[in-house]
Amino acid sequence: SKATVSVLNCTTARDPVRRHTNMLGRLSLLALCASMASAENYAVLVCGSNQYFNYRHHADIAHAYQLLTRGGVKAENIITMMYDDVANSAMNPYRGKLFNKPASTLEEANDVYASVKDHIDYKGHDVTPANFVAVLTGDSKAANGKRVLQTGPEDNVFVNFADHGGPGIIGFPGNAGFMYEKDLIQALDTMYQKKMYKQLVFYLEACESGSMWVNLPKDRNIYALSAANGEESSWGTYCDHPVVGKKNIGTCLGDLFSVNWMEDDDVTDLSAETLQAQFNKVKKLTTKSHVLQWGQTSMGSEEASVFEGTGKTAPSSVVSEVERSEGDDVDSRDIGLVTRYNLYMQAGAAERPARAAALVAEIQHREEADAKFAALAAKLALPAELDASLSTAHRDCHKPAHEAVVEYCGAYTDYSLKHAKVAAAACNHWKGDSAKVIQAVMSVCGY
Repeated sequence: SKATVSVLNCTTARDPVRRHTNMLGRLSLLALCASMASAENYAVLVCGSNQYFNYRHHADIAHAYQLLTRGGVKAENIITMMYDDVANSAMNPYRGKLFNKPASTLEEANDVYASVKDHIDYKGHDVTPANFVAVLTGDSKAANGKRVLQTGPEDNVFVNFADHGGPGIIGFPGNAGFMYEKDLIQALDTMYQKKMYKQLVFYLEACESGSMWVNLPKDRNIYALSAANGEESSWGTYCDHPVVGKKNIGTCLGDLFSVNWMEDDDVTDLSAETLQAQFNKVKKLTTKSHVLQWGQTSMGSEEASVFEGTGKTAPSSVVSEVERSEGDDVDSRDIGLVTRYNLYMQAGAAERPARAAALVAEIQHREEADAKFAALAAKLALPAELDASLSTAHRDCHKPAHEAVVEYCGAYTDYSLKHAKVAAAACNHWKGDSAKVIQAVMSVCGY
């Protein structure tokens, strides 16, 4: 039920019968009415990447902010985390703008950055797993006084996260590290114990994102979607011809799952669409990965408007459908390569040598990463079919295993994260023996 309906129900208590209730009953009713009247919708939006090659994540989160605020969610109830180095990148042909879909002219284009640019609460090195946990759990001290959720048991919360991932991990920019599946589930459990929401919806855009939800309880009023199952990549979209007003952006404009649910929001009255109906639409449209539901899936009967705003708010000039080609969708692991190739092909004479070198370096990095992790799998005697499934029995092995890879073999990249499954599979194969995994990592990487 919506907060407005609850308030109206409370006002009906002002009748003669109420005067005959005892004082305790009146006070209880007043407290209940006050809590219902103050019920609000809140959102946490997180872009977990940086660099121009991850343009799409920034555009996704900016688009989410735009549709929420246009749909009636108060700006002061939205907390946004974004490194914010893409809109004003020298590589961006439209400095200070972001677009989540192509457009023939600038008049038809939807600059999704315009509404969010002055409302980014955590930028640069403040976009960390620790701050994300602090935001979710309302821990302002841990967030050094920055904004965090201050919600109560009657409030609805929507969380949207877009970035790279691997089995049991989602990324954060630069050297901020990862959020681990165990830590995310613990943060949501803390929210539940502190009664910080009535219902919570979490849309997660990342490769292997389903692995983050395998241990999500089904009785906590949390409904989650993952862009992919626990063993596959998510995909970028609007990659083949990312042109806005005759200028080529040079990289994918959005992520397939995210674009599909947000473009649905742009044109649909969400008070007439349930979460389940939206899931059915998005699942059908997202043909390159398996969009899945998790948690308390019975919440699918709720109106999408309860969490995502009213919907149907995009100006008519920007809602026209864009025909997608087969090449428009690209595996997230390959977008860095595709972007560097596109930038090289677009380069003028002065830029061409540097962009050629960047393209060659990316190819070399991919070859080296493939060889390095193949050697690690062999050293650990892992079977050809890696079992990277999330086992609660071996969850504590994952963090030290991944940290060892980063320390001794170098940080994961957008591409090499595809091999994060080696560390996860090693934890399963060796029954959680992190010391065995670390020893192998040190040996393969020359220590």
